[in-house]
Formats: sequence, structure tokens, C-alpha cells
Amino acid sequence: MHPQPGRLLAEVTDPFEHQLEIHRAIDADLTASAAKPDLAALPAYVPRAHDRALAEVVAQAADGGSRIAVLVGGSSTGKTRACWEALHPLRDRPQPWRLWHPIDPTRPDAALADLARIGPYTVVWLNEAQFYLADPTLGERVAAGLRELLRDPGRAPVLVLATLWPAYWDALTTRAGSDAHAQARELLKGHAITVPDAFTRADLTALAELAAADPRLEEAGGQAGDGQVTQYLAGVPVLMDRYRQAPPATQAFIHAAMDARRLGCGPHLPLALLAAAAPGYLTDAQWDQAGENWLEGALDYVTAPCNGIPGILTAAKSGTARNQRATRRAAPGPQAGSGPVYRLADYLDQYGRRHRTDQIPPIDFWTAAAVHAHPGDMDALGNAAWHRGLYRDAAQLHKHAATHGDSYAARTLIGRLHTLHPGDHRPAHWVAAHTTLDDSSAVARLLLKLREVGAHEQVTALADRAAAHTTLDDPLALAWLLNRLREVEANDQVSVLLARNPAAHASLDDPSAVAELLGVLGEMGAHEQVTALADRAAAYITLRDPSAVAHLLAVLWEAGAHEQVTALADRAAARTTLDNPSDVAWLLNRLREVEANDQVSLLLSRNPAAHTALDNPSAVAELLSVLREVGAHEQVTALAAGPPLTPASTTHPTSPNC
Repeated sequence: MHPQPGRLLAEVTDPFEHQLEIHRAIDADLTASAAKPDLAALPAYVPRAHDRALAEVVAQAADGGSRIAVLVGGSSTGKTRACWEALHPLRDRPQPWRLWHPIDPTRPDAALADLARIGPYTVVWLNEAQFYLADPTLGERVAAGLRELLRDPGRAPVLVLATLWPAYWDALTTRAGSDAHAQARELLKGHAITVPDAFTRADLTALAELAAADPRLEEAGGQAGDGQVTQYLAGVPVLMDRYRQAPPATQAFIHAAMDARRLGCGPHLPLALLAAAAPGYLTDAQWDQAGENWLEGALDYVTAPCNGIPGILTAAKSGTARNQRATRRAAPGPQAGSGPVYRLADYLDQYGRRHRTDQIPPIDFWTAAAVHAHPGDMDALGNAAWHRGLYRDAAQLHKHAATHGDSYAARTLIGRLHTLHPGDHRPAHWVAAHTTLDDSSAVARLLLKLREVGAHEQVTALADRAAAHTTLDDPLALAWLLNRLREVEANDQVSVLLARNPAAHASLDDPSAVAELLGVLGEMGAHEQVTALADRAAAYITLRDPSAVAHLLAVLWEAGAHEQVTALADRAAARTTLDNPSDVAWLLNRLREVEANDQVSLLLSRNPAAHTALDNPSAVAELLSVLREVGAHEQVTALAAGPPLTPASTTHPTSPNC
């Protein structure tokens, strides 16, 4: 037995001790206030309009409904502090609440590891939610898991509190061509609470009433420009002064960090990248004056705390000694992205994005990025170089990203170099020979790209490698690969791949994916494979998604696998969950379509009307319709006479948390 994730909220009394990522406040000049008691770690709080909106969401969760709130605002505007203040009403509830803040080993990995074990009365703390949701693969899995958590009545109530900068909100909620963030968009949309950059006049009046007891508020109220009180409290003026007054070599180091962030690097910036890039921002005279130990001095300067808050850069993990010397052209490190890493202060990150947007970094930056950037950042950096006309640097970055397994970068490299040199297939040859094969769907897309640029020999070479060596565990990716091999007329390679018996190796975790592979195998005439996979699926497929099981039943029926239909129908009717009325309706319809009448009766005998959730009126109506069609009149009566729908569910015909 594993304990439920998270800590008891009653025990989480210090946001700094529990690393909830709230900004520490400035240290005010307390000379005139020496007789006053010691100040709390956090300044007195001034509730604003967004706090009232957030309080309504928290109250709904406290009353038993699962909810999500996403605070959207710029750096140091008070988003995380508002979430912390919003927790106070939950501390006094009869049923103890827990707080879960997943961060280790990485945020999405930590979330995925324990998300399925989250139980009722849990606050899910997703500060800077882009780190959980932005990745098209892991982030989408996190978003899907959170959607499932929010719509699962058996785990209600839960409260998801997330924060995002506006740019990340736009990136995650705006539909793009590839729709890489479909799950995140569905999770977030409709739940934004805007946190303004500045205090209103009424907010400043409330601040003045509290300032007499807290000199930090008094200083912020008097010194903050344009009502930007929270930014001042977080030490922004001190940070900006330190940045503007930095020696040339140190300021070059900071500019390299700003450019790295705005051009595609993640928050953890390798020291090797910054050290190798910084000299390029200096004139020859400035470089000569920097001295042998410029890097040690720069690190001491940028990591020094600013008025009680962290400095311009913060070490993200321990590493090698800092007193290393970077040369004009730093030698390549042992591995891209390795070694000590640092994080740029949020406000300076935003400042760099606003004020350096028209600056093209020097060649040293791009050379350093190709050697030292984290592999996962190289594709974005390559795009940035390409859009600035730096085609050679872009190609180098895309090539290095592809070397580390980034298939998107590989396709980009082929397409862009083909645009520049249509008759030169050497890039395509390199990609076909070196791209990794651990993602079959990515290999499938790469095959199409190679054919698109006319690299037919390279299509054959990659098809040979993929057919012989690609992994066989992902049924959806296998279906994609088989279809693409057929599309590029790689028929011999299709035969080689089928000879490896994918039906015996495909994972059975996703019924819809298994159904997709079954359909492709049937289209290709691989009847033995269809039978083998159908046998495995009927006996072992997971049943946690009744609608996906219903789809698989239909595919098995179309394939003529009637014995397997019966076996799977028996399992589904006896063991599938009954809490989602729409899913149960789907399953009942499919059981009827495949003539599994005994299994329909078995499922009805489990009385789904007594177990289904009532928080989605349209789904309940769907189930009522199907129950009436199958003649389950007692179930119809029982469901229609069940507990009244909650006000929240009647307000939203479809659940806002789905």
C-alpha cells in the first residue's frame, strides 16, 4: 500500500519550507521600525478582484465539486501568492485536505507517476503549468490525466491550481496546425483568472491601510511605479539595478541568458552555453579587459541575492567548480546540456523578451548553442536561427537535435536544406542513416518527408532500418508505420515488419490503438496477425475505458473475429466501470450491434442506473435513451428518479472539467 500523494494541508504552513515557489519579498529598511515585532516571512496580503474570483472556485471545491483555476498573468504579479492565500478556507474543513506539488525527477514525470493515485480532498499545485503541459508528448499525457481526474466522481473533490504567463496561456490554448496541445487546451479553456500587472486605485487604498504595520508594504506603496506593487515586493527594482550596473563581461553573460530563453531554451540554462556565448557580446577591448577570471566574477555577481530575494541567476543544481575560464571559442563539453545549470530570474526573462526582441545574437551564441544547449532545446533554437537568416547555424542545430532523437528536427532539416539545394540529397541520406527508431510514428512521418523531397533511395534505406529494428510495443505507432510503408510503396519492408510478428508484441493498454492496428493488419491481408492480436485483446485488453472497448468490439466484428467478440463482450459486460453514463451508453449500443444480447443482459443486471454519475445531463440523457431502446424500463425509471442534478451540472450541459 502506498500513501496517498501529497502532504496534509494543515502541515503546510510555510510556503518556502515546502518550496511552493512563492517569491520572497524585499527586505525593507527597518531602522525607523526597530521597536516593531519581527515581520512575517510574507507581507500582509491585499485581496484583489482576481482573489474573489479564485475564492469562488475554491468554495465550489470545498462544497464537493472538482474544480480547476488557472491564474494568468505576467512575472511577479502575485499569481502564486494568490493561490497560497486561497488555500486558507480549506484548512478549517472537517475533512482534511492534502496538497500535492509534483516536481521530482521532472515535473511531468512526477505528475504522471502519481496522478492516478490522487484521491478526494487534494489540491494539485501546478505553479508555472507550462512545465507540466507544454511538451507535446508528456504534457498531453499529464493534461489527459488531469481531465480524467477532474471528471471522476469517485475522486472528487479535487482542486487544481495552476499559474501561467500570458504567452504560455496563448501557446497552450490556441489551436495550431498540428494541434499539439489538444488535451491541454481542453483542460485549461474556460478556467482562466486574469491577474493584472498593477494595483488599481482601490487596491492601493487597501494597501495603505495595511502599510503602517508592515514597512515592506509602505516602501512598495511609495516606490513602486505604475501600481506594480507585487513586482517591487519581489525585488524587481533591485534586480534591474544590478543588471544595468553590471560590468560589461557580466552583462554579456546576462544577455546570453536572456537570448537563450527568448530563442527557445528551457528554464535551466547550461553554464557551458552561457560561458561560451558571452564573449561574443563584447568588443575586443572589453574582452581584453575582462581578465582571466571573468567567469568567476560574473557568476559571483549574478548569483548574489538581491535585497533578500534570489539573484539574477540561480543555480538549479550543484555542479563542478565555478572558477573555470571560458576562452573566446570554448571547447566542446563532454555532452550537450551537461554540467551546472542556472535559471534566469522571471522578470529579467520577460524584460529580455520585450527589449531584445529585435537583437540577433552574435555567432558565438549559435556556435555555443550547437555544442552546449540541451538536446531538447536545439530544434527551437534552430528555428530561431532560420527565421533570422542564419541557415548554416540552423542546419547545425537541427542536425544535432536529430542526432539526439528529435524526429521533428530531422524533418525540418530535410525540408529546409531541400529548399536551399533541391538537388542535394546528402542531408536526406544522413537523416535516413542516423535517425533513431524508437518512435515508429515519427519514422512514418519522416518517410513521407523523404518521399516529398524526392529522396527515393533514402526512403528505401530508412524503410529497411525501420522494418528490421523499430520497436513493436506501440500499436498506434505501428499502424502509422505500416500505412506509411505501404504509401511509399515499400512492400518488401512491410513483409519484413510483419514477419517480426507485431501482433505478439503490441501493448494492450489502449483499446483504441489496438483497434487501429487490427484494422491496418486486416487491410493488408495479414489474417494470422489479426487472429493472434484479436485473441490477445479479447483476453487481456484493459477495460478502464468502456467507449474504447466498444470501438474495439466493432472492429473485431468487422474483421469476422466473432469468437473474440464474444470473449471480450463477456469481460466487458461483467467488469467494465459504470460511472460514466456516456461510456456505458456507447458500450450497450456496441454490444447490440455485435449481437451480444446475453452480454447486454449481463451488463444491465449490474444496474448501471444505480452507479452512474449525474454531473453531466447530456450524458445521462444519452444513457436514458439507450436504456429505453433495450427495454430496460426499470433502469430508466430508477435513473430518472435518482438524486437531483447539481446546480453546477445543470448550468453546463457538458462538464467544464472534461
